[in-house]
Amino acid sequence: MTDSRDFLKLSDKWIRILNKIEEHEKSPRDFGTGDLLHCSEIHTVMAIGKNPGINITSLSELLGISKSAISQMVNRLEKKKLAEKYQNSDNEKAVLLRLTPQGNIAHLGHEQHHAKIYALMHRKLGEITEQEFNLIMRFLSAIEETFDECSRKED
Repeated sequence: MTDSRDFLKLSDKWIRILNKIEEHEKSPRDFGTGDLLHCSEIHTVMAIGKNPGINITSLSELLGISKSAISQMVNRLEKKKLAEKYQNSDNEKAVLLRLTPQGNIAHLGHEQHHAKIYALMHRKLGEITEQEFNLIMRFLSAIEETFDECSRKED
């Protein structure tokens, strides 16, 4: 059985990891297009790339940010020629989103970036059992649920 000191060790490790992720994500990167993209921009590119034909409202819900913020982000991506708006021929009021050829390059570049990270993690972690995997998932789910709960209390 673990005691509170063990949970403090986990918490300290988690905070160090979050700080390192935040530092890593601060710097804009080129994912093959010549454009330096911030984390929020490439994650929006990824969401559009995985959901071609998505609209602003659905993209907002998917990423968990406001429609206004998504609209601003899409406008930035349009200026960088990574995404474009278009109208559905069936419903001219509906504005849909898709990646441009440059956006597809960034999408692929980001997937390759993550593949390198996952390969490195796999080498460091090695093969894990189903039981170990389930424990890790339980741990990460508990963290996510705790943050969700804390966020709801702040609203």
